[in-house]
Amino acid sequence: MKTAARFVLTFLALALLGSVTWTSPASASDVKPVRLPAQVKYVPVFHIPSKPCADDSDDRNCYWDAAKRGNGKGYSYYVDRAGNVTYLNPKLNDPAKRKAWTKKNKAAKREYWGTVWGHRLCWAKVGDTSYISCFDGYRETS
Repeated sequence: MKTAARFVLTFLALALLGSVTWTSPASASDVKPVRLPAQVKYVPVFHIPSKPCADDSDDRNCYWDAAKRGNGKGYSYYVDRAGNVTYLNPKLNDPAKRKAWTKKNKAAKREYWGTVWGHRLCWAKVGDTSYISCFDGYRETS
């Protein structure tokens, strides 16, 4: 009995070892090569503009320092490469308020004037005297 048990255990151990080490040619051809991901190129998300904005055009990739330019009043901002205006005062950066400002001026049939004396997002009621209103609170007549 002991000999038969040893024989069965030896046979099972060899069968297990053989099944683990033996590979068929069909299973070797099923292996697919591992593909490495494409090389990732770093692109900076934020770029600090280095040139000042003009006071009467919708420049891109520039900044407006309200303390040093114009009349020294108002809000400083920068414009990224895509033309998006970001004020340094966070209360002026709410997209919902900007959309509401645009909608309100379109409903009042005002004309978009863009930048006026360094103030962005300006609209005007055009007539004999034009009344200019900008998103940052600047108002003027021309």
